[in-house]
Amino acid sequence: MTPFTHKQSIIKIYNSILTILFYTTISTNMAHADTSAYPNCDRSAASNIYFNLPASINIATIPANAPTITPATNWFTQSALSFTGCRTTPSTNIYYTFYNHNSTSPPQPYTEDGLTYFIYPLGNGIGIVTSVQNLETGTGPTSLQYYAGSTFATFNKLPIIQSGNFSTIFRYRLVRYSNSTNSGTFSIPQRLFIRQADWQYSSSQGWTYHTQDITLSAMTINIQTKSCSVNTSNIAVQLPAILPTSLPSVGSTTGTTPFNIAINCPSPVNVYMTITDNSAPLSTSDTLSATSNSSAQGIGIQIRRNGLPIWLGPDNSMAGNTNQFLVGNNTSGNLTIPFTANYIRTSAINVGKINAIATFTFSYQ
Repeated sequence: MTPFTHKQSIIKIYNSILTILFYTTISTNMAHADTSAYPNCDRSAASNIYFNLPASINIATIPANAPTITPATNWFTQSALSFTGCRTTPSTNIYYTFYNHNSTSPPQPYTEDGLTYFIYPLGNGIGIVTSVQNLETGTGPTSLQYYAGSTFATFNKLPIIQSGNFSTIFRYRLVRYSNSTNSGTFSIPQRLFIRQADWQYSSSQGWTYHTQDITLSAMTINIQTKSCSVNTSNIAVQLPAILPTSLPSVGSTTGTTPFNIAINCPSPVNVYMTITDNSAPLSTSDTLSATSNSSAQGIGIQIRRNGLPIWLGPDNSMAGNTNQFLVGNNTSGNLTIPFTANYIRTSAINVGKINAIATFTFSYQ
C-alpha cells in the first residue's frame, strides 16, 4: 500500500488514541516506547522550495526532422536544505511525489547519461525532467518519474544514510516531447510541483511524516517561429592523397580542401551551428575520428572555419548546445558558409584509406 491510501486511517487511529489517553493514565516510558512510529527528520530549519526558472524562456526553433524527444533548454541547478534533525535508525527514505500534472496519457521517457526520466508535461508539447541528489552523502543523482493518473511512485526515493541535515540538489530542464509543439508564446502558471516526505509506518501509529513542498515558478515560454532551409544537405569532400612524410609529427596538418554549406532564411534570424562526429557523437574535440571502414591509422580529419579548427558538439539544436557557434547574425536570404577540411596526425601512422563523417545541425534563434 502507498502512504496516500492510509491518509484516512491515520485520522481514525489518532482519534482512537486520543480517546484512550483521555480516560487512561500512561507513563512517560510507555508514551515513547515505539520510536519507530515517528518521522525520521524534522522541518525546524527548512523552508519550502521554489524552482525559480527564468520568467521568460526562449526556445530556438526545433527542426521538423529532429527527434520527437529533444532537449529545449540547458539544465538548471538548484540546491536546498530539505530536512533537519534526521536519524538513520530505523532506516527509511525520503520519498518524492508529483502533483498537478493533469495528464492521463502514458508519460514519455527521456534518457540521458544513463538515467531515465518521465517527462512532466507543462503544455504545448513542452515538459520538464527532474533529478535529485543528496548533498550530504555525495551519492549520484536519482531521476524522478511519475505515472499518468497517479501522484506516487515507490521508486522516487533517496535513503537517509547520515544523521543530521538532509540537503539536496535538484537539476531540471525543459524537453520537447511532441511534434505538435506550436510556435509562439504560452504561459505556465505557478504550481505545486513535487512533494517530498520522510514517511514512516508502525502498527501502532500508522503513517507519520514531515513533508516539504516544491513549487514550480510561473514562466512564459517563447518558441521561435523563424527558420531557414538548407540548400546543401549532403556534401562529399575529397581530400588529396598524401604520403606519411606530409605529417611528420603528432598535431601536424596537411591537405587543406575547401567546401561550403548554403542556407536560405526567409526573414532575419540569428543562425547558429553545431558540427558532430558521426562516429563519436559525444566527442567535443576538434578532430573527426575515422569510420570503422577506414584502414589508415594515426590520422584524423579537422574542419576549420576562418582558419581555426571547429570544436565538435552533440547533434542538438538547443540554444547554447555544447560548442555551438554563430554563423550568421540577423541573416536574411541566401547565406554561404565557407569551411575547409584537412588531415591531422594523431599518433603513429599506418598507411591506408581514411573516411570520416560529420553532421551539422542549425539552430535558429
